[in-house]
Amino acid sequence: MHALLSTLPIAGILLFAACENAEHEKAEHHDPMNAMHAEMMKTDSAAKAQEAMVTAINDRFNSNNMEGIEDLMTADVVDHQMDPSIKTTGIQSIKDLLNMYHTAFPDVKQEILGMATKGDRTYFQIHMTGTNTGAWGDMPATGKVMDVMGCDVMRFENGKAAEHWGYTEEAKMMMQLGLMPPPAAPKKK
Repeated sequence: MHALLSTLPIAGILLFAACENAEHEKAEHHDPMNAMHAEMMKTDSAAKAQEAMVTAINDRFNSNNMEGIEDLMTADVVDHQMDPSIKTTGIQSIKDLLNMYHTAFPDVKQEILGMATKGDRTYFQIHMTGTNTGAWGDMPATGKVMDVMGCDVMRFENGKAAEHWGYTEEAKMMMQLGLMPPPAAPKKK
């Protein structure tokens, strides 16, 4: 009898804990606030993962090392800002573009100034610098420095970058490199 009485408090604690846990699980599944919080946490986690992928791709760009890029981009990734002289597609086109940049600007660096993610797209602003010491396609090296800003968007699919759109101050870059004249000053009346 004494053994039975000594186990009753333990049994009571276990029963209370089991009921409390069941109530907590029930509340999580039926409480709209808990469901919304869980969805926000899932969305936040996906956004952080996409932003980490953008950072990893940018790190590869800066280091001129495409090793492991297949883990970050889909095989058929599309860059809607692709240089028209590049005729390859998918990951190979990205590798060719990187090679083109690093041939023309061996010291090219791209800094991400800020990022935001909504759904399957990550938006980011960049600052890019480099010295043009090599040919860029048919354009000869100028020895001049480019210093431009840009905005990019990456769409993700199954945890990998699938598409890229971007705008960089191309006209400004061409003027900095001396390959395009600055706009004419407005005529005075």
